[in-house]
Amino acid sequence: MNKTLCIIPARGGSKRIPRKNVLPLNGIPLIAYTIRSAKHSGVFDKIVVSTEDDEIAQVAISEGVEVDARPMEMAGDKVTKVQVVKEYLERTNAENEFDNIAALLPTCPFRTAEDVQSAANLFFENKENEFLIGVVEYEFPIQLALKKRDGKVVEMENTDGYLTTRSQNIEKKYHPNGAIYLASIKAFKRRGTFFNEKMLYYEMPQLRSFDIDYPYQFQIAEIIAKQISEQE
Repeated sequence: MNKTLCIIPARGGSKRIPRKNVLPLNGIPLIAYTIRSAKHSGVFDKIVVSTEDDEIAQVAISEGVEVDARPMEMAGDKVTKVQVVKEYLERTNAENEFDNIAALLPTCPFRTAEDVQSAANLFFENKENEFLIGVVEYEFPIQLALKKRDGKVVEMENTDGYLTTRSQNIEKKYHPNGAIYLASIKAFKRRGTFFNEKMLYYEMPQLRSFDIDYPYQFQIAEIIAKQISEQE
């Protein structure tokens, strides 16, 4: 048995962008982009949208995936994706049926089915490593980060970064993009997270890693989505 469960966490409340997960992006509910990339990848044995919201649930059903009505205590704005996944695994005893767990965030609409498939294949082909995350390069060198002090001045976070004047010469750094998290269920439960000291990574370009968290980002995403649809 080597079965993989995919959870798409999508609560109804959103403070920065009200009703974000069901807002139309180029005429399609935001969450539908993630559902479709998960389905079309063909790598998951079961796809579940975890939500407490009826409208989100209806979108998920119309897209042909299952819905898990998460407990209301798991719907607060301080509840993390990891907590949602942990609660689901514990409540459903999913490890009796599945070997691996994936989480795809609905705020990353431009990941493709090919991205999900390639990341999953990398994970399946490297059994010695039980964790994989999608990553993207920092657009601006994190070594040049500045810290505010006393409300008047800033200081260098890393003085070594400023010894190299050309940003091209600074070592590249990466961060999770929210597009895909994968782990064996046993390893996830052991660590209590999708992160480990060492993980497989699937690198994605900036465009397909675009993450929507603020209203201006949704406006940018609308432009991108229209351009993509015109090119298809």
